[in-house]
Order: sequence, then structure tokens, then C-alpha cells
Amino acid sequence: MLERTDLVVVGAGPAGLCAAIEAARAGVRVVLVDENPRPGGQIFRQLPGPFRVTNPARMGPDFRRGRALLDQLEGLPIRVLSNATAWGSFNDRVLEVSHDGLPLQLSAEAIVLATGAYDRPVPIPGWTLPGVLTVGGAQTILKTQRILPGRRILMAGTGPLQLVVASQLARAGAVLVAVADPVPTWSVLRHAPALLRAWSITRDGLAYRWSLVRARVPWLTPYVLVRIEGRDAVERTTIARVDDEWRPVLGTERTFEVDTVCVGYGLVPSIELPRLLGCRLLFDPLAAAWVPARSLEFETSVPNVFAVGDGAGVAGAVVAAEEGRIAGLCVAERLGRLTSADARRRAAPARARLHSLQSFRMAMDSVYCLKSGLHELADDETLVCRCEERTAGDLRAAMREGARTLDHLKAWTRGGMGPCGGRMCGLPTAHLLARELGVDVAFVGCYRPRPPVKPVPIAALIGRERG
Repeated sequence: MLERTDLVVVGAGPAGLCAAIEAARAGVRVVLVDENPRPGGQIFRQLPGPFRVTNPARMGPDFRRGRALLDQLEGLPIRVLSNATAWGSFNDRVLEVSHDGLPLQLSAEAIVLATGAYDRPVPIPGWTLPGVLTVGGAQTILKTQRILPGRRILMAGTGPLQLVVASQLARAGAVLVAVADPVPTWSVLRHAPALLRAWSITRDGLAYRWSLVRARVPWLTPYVLVRIEGRDAVERTTIARVDDEWRPVLGTERTFEVDTVCVGYGLVPSIELPRLLGCRLLFDPLAAAWVPARSLEFETSVPNVFAVGDGAGVAGAVVAAEEGRIAGLCVAERLGRLTSADARRRAAPARARLHSLQSFRMAMDSVYCLKSGLHELADDETLVCRCEERTAGDLRAAMREGARTLDHLKAWTRGGMGPCGGRMCGLPTAHLLARELGVDVAFVGCYRPRPPVKPVPIAALIGRERG
């Protein structure tokens, strides 16, 4: 079934919601596509339908901010498609969507991609044991089910999300034996002027940190997680002090008895749809990730296709929302619903907000820039491609036998051919190959996406062919 509309927005997090709202307020007909049962994204994730909130104050500020944003959808020409996955595109500005398991084609004059990001995979010995979660996964469990992911938890990684989730787990009653962070505290404090210029965000960060102090959670820096052990599930984990390149220092290991490990070394933009649509990508060395090239209006190299939010470069919910607003207003102008003067006037507050956050964003990127030692933790027995069960040793053997590109490695080992489409193993494999070749990881590139870019029911594919 082909449905035509003015604008399709993929992703109902802060960026997608704000883009849809601003465009719809100007009279643009919008279809908002999101994989989750309810809109809100990760930061504003809402409880499942059977849950009832009797005291919103206890749900935290993100829940209340999310509800306030979702309330703005009322009365606007926005059709929200939940449980919907945009999995491919075979024609200009036509998206293939699986909605509740059934096929749907969405044709639009413009597309805003607000695809979000996912936890960066960092293979280390034992990372596939039951009881190992990403920080984002632990947050999802806590937000959607209101349960703890484990009884004794060690958190390892770095970045703002690590701090947020550690605080949320502590407030929920989790026993956090420690938080291991390779970034020393002094490296954050030296950016104090930039942090103070974004005081509202910094204030939230200080509140999160103070909650951990009150809960007496040890924050160990500079430490990195080096291995996880257990027979059938996590039983213990070992961290070690690291040097300036995040390489473990011999003799500094510390072991903890735990049943759960939450790992988070930042987020990776979801670039599968932008690349499938033909958008040009750039490698961001500070973020160590590929991102779409964009104009000042956040338009990609493909006309009338925009990329906003963490899916175009991880910068947090505040930046994502402002980018979404600007893109939505630009779409309204392109479609003749706003004059150029009106679009500029409405976008001015968002642009001012982004400008005020620029130094803060640069400081965060600098502080949490990943170091090379992190990509050297996987030994030959460590699984890298979980779907196809290919170890770092398998990949290194293929390189020694002559594989010199990611396509070679995929063909020789099947690494990257599993259901995740290379989302979990793509970057780790690229780092392994770059190290073998002695080149920068940007030179290696990334896996080519193939539709469907995410797993969808076979009925969605069969239905398309029959249609």
C-alpha cells in the first residue's frame, strides 16, 4: 500500500518530535514513524500501555519533559505510526516500512531522518556472557519495566550517558559496586568555562554526580574494563588502571564479584537509512563515527532529505530538539507553507540555543574522545561478530591471508552478514583492520547497508512483492 504525504519523519525522539511539530504547525501533513510502542525515544521513553503513572513527580524530569512534548502533538496534522520500522528505499523519497508486521510504502515531498544512536560496541573477553548489558539497555529496562537489571552491578565506560544511568540505577536501589571510567576527573574540570556557559545542562550533570556521592558509589578513574568472567553467566569482572592511551597498566587490576555488568563507551549514530538513501557521509574523528554531511539547515547531500539529532552526530537531547525544529521549519518553507522570513524568524531561537551550546559540545567531544587502547582489548578468542560467531582471531587470520577491505572480510568470514547488519561488529572490525593495515580507521570505511537495514517480518517483504 502506497501512502502519500508531505513529510515523513523517521524516529520519534526529541529531534523527530520537534521536527514533526514545527512542520505541522505550519500546515505540513506529517507521518511520524517510530519502532517503539509509544513515541518519546530513549531519553523521553514512555511506559508501556498497561502501566499507569499515579505520581509523575517520582518519574524524574525526563519523563515530565517528554510528556510535555508529546502533549504538543494533539490537534496537529501528524499521523503517528508506532511499532513501525523503516527498513529500505528503492525509489526517491519513498520509504519501505513494516507497520505492525505489514508492508507500507510512504512517499513524501521531504524526509527527516531522526534515527537516533545506539551503544558503541566494544568487544572484550567475556562481553557475550548473560548479565552483560549496554548502558542504554539497562536504562531501557529501568524506564520501561521499572525493574533493576541485576543485584550487584559494575558499570564501565565513559560519557554523559554513563553518569545519567548510574544515577538512575542508584536512585532505583541498585547496588553499584563501582563505576570504572577511563577519563580522569581533572580532564573534565579543565573545561569548566565551557561547562558553565551551558549551566542548565551542567547543573543536571552535577545533580547526577551528587546522587552517586550520596549513595557512596565508588567512581574509579582512570580505569577500563579488561575482562568479564563466569561459567554460565557473569560472576566477576576485572578492571585495570590505564595510561593516556587507555592501555591497561600491568599490576593495577582490581576484581569485583558481580552478577551484572553495564558497559557504555558512548553512542554511535544510526547511519543505515541515510546511507541507503545515498546521503554522503563524513568521518568524525572526535566521535570516532561516520555521520551524514549536512548543510546549515541540516539537509543532507540528497535534496529534501534531512538528518537531525543523535543519528547525525551524538550531541544530546537539547541539541537534537533544536536541530529538529530548524529542519521542520525548513521543510515548511520548501513546501510553501512558510515564507523565508517567517521560517528564519521562527528558527532564530533554536539557532541561538545551538550557538550557545557550541563550546559545550566541543568540550564534551574533546573530553570523551576515545583512545586507541580501547580497541586493543579483544584477544583472539573474543567474539566480534556475535551474529555469525566470528572471533577477533578469525578476522585477524583472514587479514593475514590477504583480506584488505571490509568487503573482503565480510565475504571471507561472513562477519557483518547477520541480523544486526553489522551494527554490532562494523566499527570493531574496522578498527581491527585499520590496526592491521597501519592506517586511520577513517580510511577503512564502513559496511555497505543492505535492505532490510533492520530485521522485519517476512510478511512485510512478501507483501511488498505481491503489491
